[in-house]
Amino acid sequence: MKTSKNNYSAPQEILYSVCNAAWYLCSQYLTRFTALNAFYTEAFVANALQAVQDAKALPDSRQTLAARKEARINLSNATRQVQANWQLLKVYITKAFAADMVATKLEAAGGSLYAKASVDNWSAVRSLIDTANGFIANNLADLAANENMPATFPALFKTDGDNCIELSVIYAQANMEKEAATRARIDANNAIYAGVMEMLKDGQQIFKDDLATKKQFTFSYLVLMYQAGGSASLKGYIINSDNLPIEGVTIASQDGKYFATTDAKGYYRITRIAEGTYQFSITCPGYNPLVQTISFAAGTASKGDFEMTNEMTKAA
Repeated sequence: MKTSKNNYSAPQEILYSVCNAAWYLCSQYLTRFTALNAFYTEAFVANALQAVQDAKALPDSRQTLAARKEARINLSNATRQVQANWQLLKVYITKAFAADMVATKLEAAGGSLYAKASVDNWSAVRSLIDTANGFIANNLADLAANENMPATFPALFKTDGDNCIELSVIYAQANMEKEAATRARIDANNAIYAGVMEMLKDGQQIFKDDLATKKQFTFSYLVLMYQAGGSASLKGYIINSDNLPIEGVTIASQDGKYFATTDAKGYYRITRIAEGTYQFSITCPGYNPLVQTISFAAGTASKGDFEMTNEMTKAA
């Protein structure tokens, strides 16, 4: 099944940041946009922002890829076991039949499929299992004569073969899920890209005589602001009055563009911050909230370590 092709040139994470920034910019000039087209409403912008969040929330390809890799490893291991069992069957065939019949019997047991099965040709693996099971059933007496093939071997071969076939189904499903997840994310990304590009074109029309503002409604300009060389970052630790880290603190800019949550060490990091001055709220249940105004220059890394007081503690 053919995978969709992305229509945008920016990295995925930058696409999301640019779309969010562009729609927030649109909301700041909403009356101008509404004058151009009546469909530009607060609800319209909110839906566009939600579409970005929905696209971002879709299963990450790395997650589905990990599941696929795990399924392949399990299938490969099961295939190696089937091959080992077939090699035992080869020994039993060699001892059970006359020398001039061995080659014919090995072929009947799936010998010509073995080489393809050895290079993870899954259809060949399944055919090898089915062919060998049939051969064992049809030649059971000859194989078991003179205590050659153990009585438990047919069941062992079938059990390991069934397990391999089951794992091949799981692997096929993982492949389909990976492709579906990739298509869904690319399609969603293409949709939000198309939507924001239409809005940016309208913004350029609205501000055609205001070159400084018009530039802000240019996709390439916004991408530059979020690329590593043109963006800033903020990182730090949040502690309590006992100098202990606080987990679960939310650090968010007032415009909602940038946010992070502290980990068990009280650490947070926000990247791809566009140049400018922002007001950040720092909140956590059980603690008095903080508000900090921070200015960022393009390409700089800022540090913000803060101490939060328990909400039962009165400020001096």
